[in-house]
Amino acid sequence: MENSKLPGKQSSGDLQSRLKTRKLLGVGECEDGSVPLSKISQILGTDDNYLQTFPVGLRLWQVTTSIVFSLVALLAIFIPIPLFDVLFNTQCNDESVLPIRLFGAAVTCVALHCWSSTRSLSRPVIAWQLLSESFYFGILLLVLIVTLWGRGLFSFPIILIIALILMSFAISFYFYGVMSGRVRSFLRVRSTVENCAGGNGNKYD
Repeated sequence: MENSKLPGKQSSGDLQSRLKTRKLLGVGECEDGSVPLSKISQILGTDDNYLQTFPVGLRLWQVTTSIVFSLVALLAIFIPIPLFDVLFNTQCNDESVLPIRLFGAAVTCVALHCWSSTRSLSRPVIAWQLLSESFYFGILLLVLIVTLWGRGLFSFPIILIIALILMSFAISFYFYGVMSGRVRSFLRVRSTVENCAGGNGNKYD
């Protein structure tokens, strides 16, 4: 009896020792794809941020959105009337200059927030920045469609702008899902469900 129990105890002990070793060294990935800080590094005070892995194209998208927001803000502040005339194909009056410049001031704050996150290594910070971009694009798209639908001001430049905003919303929301771990969790749950369904099918076969 005692000899039969020894292999089981030894295997469980080896498993616990391996788990403790992995936790001590910080080996493996978390659910969000980041590499955890090792206990040794936390004690010594070293920085393991260089071990962070980010999805392909994230940094390029961050820089692109930052440049676009900066350009739109500068144009709205300094040349509001030509910008409005080109985008909406209508004549802008003097009463619309102040709201357009206020819009430019608000977009300037968004641009600064985007620029600050381009060099960040924190996944939560980048995820929140991408979520704020997604909310901005979504609200902007909704306001444009509702306003222009009632006035019948749809034209080719407007349709092109709506398509670009919709594409930007999709890209930002996708990267947010990846950085927050929601896409990976969804794919993991889906693959588990498919494996269970396939196993049940083979069982009944």
